[in-house]
Amino acid sequence: MRHVGVGRCTQKRWSGGRGAAYVFDAVAGPAVMELARAVAADGTLFLWRAQSGQPTPCPGFDLGTPALNMHVHDAGDRRDPRRLRRAAAFATSGLRGGSLRPVVDRLFPLEDTVRAHQRMECSTRFGKIVVTVAH
Repeated sequence: MRHVGVGRCTQKRWSGGRGAAYVFDAVAGPAVMELARAVAADGTLFLWRAQSGQPTPCPGFDLGTPALNMHVHDAGDRRDPRRLRRAAAFATSGLRGGSLRPVVDRLFPLEDTVRAHQRMECSTRFGKIVVTVAH
């Protein structure tokens, strides 16, 4: 769970034990089960692609997960312009409206990409690693 950013215990604590209304994940794989447990009942687990390369279980069938909504978008979206537009609209709306808020651990300039990768592999990081470029 640490490698994807937000642990279940931490998320539940922040939300007063209710869980998160929205959880966004672009990695997928086995950690999806822990992410699902961090979602509030009737919350949304949004899976965008599956960069882990590992099988992703379906959390709806695990007895420890709350009733949740899942939106799953995979590589097939690129072949279907309508699905791609819907997925992009969902993500854009969530980001603009504030229901999807990326958590940033650290910013690194492009010149420090090696340090950014080292930070990404660190088990104590919390959130996304962002590499910035000058305009």
